[in-house]
Amino acid sequence: MTSQQMHQRRKRETSNRNAIMHQEEIFHDEENVDNIKGDTILPTVDTMAMPEPLNKDGHTRRNGWISQVLAGFSSLRNSPSELYKVYALKFLDSYSYFSFSIVFTLFLSSDFGFSDIEAGTIYGAWGAMITVYGFCTGFLVDNFGVSKSLKLGYALSLLARCGIFVTTSRKMLMFHIYGTLPLGSCLGIPVLMTGIRRYTHDKNRGFAFGIFYVVMNVAALIAGPVVDILTIWYKGGEEEHAWDADGDAATRWHLSSYRAIILSGIIANAIACLISLTVREIKVDSNMPENENNGVSIENSNNDGSGSHPRSPPSEGVTVFRPKTGSPTKIFCEIWKSPNFRRYLVVILITLNVRQIFRHLDATWPKYMLREFGPNTPKGTIYSINPTLIIILVPILSAVTAQIDPLVMIHIGTYVSATSVFFLAMSTTIWSSCVFMVLLSVGEAIWSPRLNDYTVSVSEEGREGTYMALSSAPLFLAKLPVGILSGVLLQKYCPETLEEGQERHSRLMWLIIGLLTATSPILLTCCWRYVSSKKRTEENEFRDGVAYTELRPTALQVK
Repeated sequence: MTSQQMHQRRKRETSNRNAIMHQEEIFHDEENVDNIKGDTILPTVDTMAMPEPLNKDGHTRRNGWISQVLAGFSSLRNSPSELYKVYALKFLDSYSYFSFSIVFTLFLSSDFGFSDIEAGTIYGAWGAMITVYGFCTGFLVDNFGVSKSLKLGYALSLLARCGIFVTTSRKMLMFHIYGTLPLGSCLGIPVLMTGIRRYTHDKNRGFAFGIFYVVMNVAALIAGPVVDILTIWYKGGEEEHAWDADGDAATRWHLSSYRAIILSGIIANAIACLISLTVREIKVDSNMPENENNGVSIENSNNDGSGSHPRSPPSEGVTVFRPKTGSPTKIFCEIWKSPNFRRYLVVILITLNVRQIFRHLDATWPKYMLREFGPNTPKGTIYSINPTLIIILVPILSAVTAQIDPLVMIHIGTYVSATSVFFLAMSTTIWSSCVFMVLLSVGEAIWSPRLNDYTVSVSEEGREGTYMALSSAPLFLAKLPVGILSGVLLQKYCPETLEEGQERHSRLMWLIIGLLTATSPILLTCCWRYVSSKKRTEENEFRDGVAYTELRPTALQVK
């Protein structure tokens, strides 16, 4: 090696050492720590990512997914109590929903004598009414705020479940299924999602939504065995039913297995009503300098309208949130003008078919299991495979894939979920149902929580109610045709009673459902260039302060 080459090598080494020393001075200079926190380069594709673990010197470290999961929980440690109330409400609301939805069509046929097509149509119309009410009341959520909307929503849901529990009249049943129950539902889940956004900040919001999804599946996990216990071992449903000319029950009211399941949902709903009374109208302020406890500034507004903002104790970390009021026409026009909303609506429409698997899981799969494998089949336990895997996988995947754009995860996950249905089309066995649940759960864990993350990331603060009502409309409107399709397919390919020489063709039924489901990931691939582009504002940010960049092919990123 020549002297000139040695001189150049020493020069490069000196330059590298100086750069390293400069970085260490930056991270160890206590006077500049607060400034550095705001200037750190953050990923621009998914700014709702969970913060990486920090060592005692403040440096990031990567010790695998365990450290990332622990860091995620740590980031939620000093959140306002409203965040944990939202999790509690989500658990109770989800248990009431899942325990009822698993037996919904069975309850309609057993206790009220509806046929497969009638029960499926009622199930679908119930979902459609959630859309209608959600569309009409979305602006009310924006005007009322989270706190008032939750109180009203859970009160209506409790009234509906009690009415369904005690009635033997088809007319009264339809009143609650088409009236009070969907009205209460449209003031539940969308409002809880808005609450998650209000009670978190940019750095922990993605992980918070992952836990939100896990909580829902813990409730579903409990609902499955409860359904098995009350339908297999409880004998309240053995009484013979008879109906009069109007279709009402001619026999006296009794506590059937399905009514006992509804009763357990009423208890959960009543507890949710009590918790909703304690929810405050607040939000975490992510725009102020971070404190050392939770990285969220602390400010609390007076209610006197003076506009002053006295400092609050550091343990609160929240500000009072005042709903952004406006007429329905004004709010709708604001939302529709956003190009990002239109792109998001395209994503929702494309993923509609793959999301309908879960509607068939409620409307089609329970009757399929009952008719193919007998009344003592532990359908609730097999159903619990789904929430069990979600509980295990979602925190891990939320942590490990936090830096990956939500759309990428949605794209991958929809392929996995769509594949699951074809196992039911290949074999009519208990094992094929178990494999179906496993694969469906893996795909759901990949894409579904990130869909929630993606939803709130493109919505404007103060307009989340209308935004989510409009964006969820296609999903619930599609419940009606899916419910009808479920009834038609069951009646044709998997009838309850068989005539002499007749056979069930359940595998063909699931093949039809599988082919419809597969259109979602294929269409998403075809439209990827459009849906993955992001509209930029003057500051390259959305109005809620979340920065995005347009997705580019992986090969270009590597280069």
